[in-house]
Amino acid sequence: MAEQSNSTGPTGSSRFLILGVGALVLAATFVIVWLQSAKYEPLVVGKEAPDFALTDLNEKPYRLSDFRGKVVFLNFWATWCAPCREEMPSMEVLNKNFEKDGLVILAVSIDRVTTAKDIPPFVKGLNLTFPVLLDSWGKTDKPYKRMGVPETFIIDQQGLIREIIIGPKDWTRIDNLRTITTLLNVTPKTVGGASAPIAAPNKEGGL
Repeated sequence: MAEQSNSTGPTGSSRFLILGVGALVLAATFVIVWLQSAKYEPLVVGKEAPDFALTDLNEKPYRLSDFRGKVVFLNFWATWCAPCREEMPSMEVLNKNFEKDGLVILAVSIDRVTTAKDIPPFVKGLNLTFPVLLDSWGKTDKPYKRMGVPETFIIDQQGLIREIIIGPKDWTRIDNLRTITTLLNVTPKTVGGASAPIAAPNKEGGL
């Protein structure tokens, strides 16, 4: 009489289970890889500016989305950044010239807790009057994927990014203001040619 074979191989149902688990693992791996690649995808012109909530030096809360309907000049900087210090005075001129036309300047300091103490004397020394916000814990690092500091995002009235500027600029130069003046629908008065320092803007239509 032939001996009955004791098969130890997987049954049809167990093989199906193994294949199913394998498919789930592959799908999960694909999702993780896709999320990691999306994480490092930079912001581009035309995308909505990521919202955030931060406080200023007086602990007054600010939320980016609260400024819908205005043009926002969102600048990231740090006290240890020499080009940031060079750029700030021209940002103050920009603020004084265009604040009444609907421009909002938000200067977000990325100084961490070790250098945050340097922010008040920095602001006072340059007589800055626009809001300086604190991001000591890096809330904006991931959503804005900055290349460095200074870095500026020009955001339109609908909350869309219209220009990204990496590095410092002289914001008293007319040729650096094209996006801003177009969005505000203003024409700045100049002393000389297209690269002359800005004075007071007037409502004479777009560029």
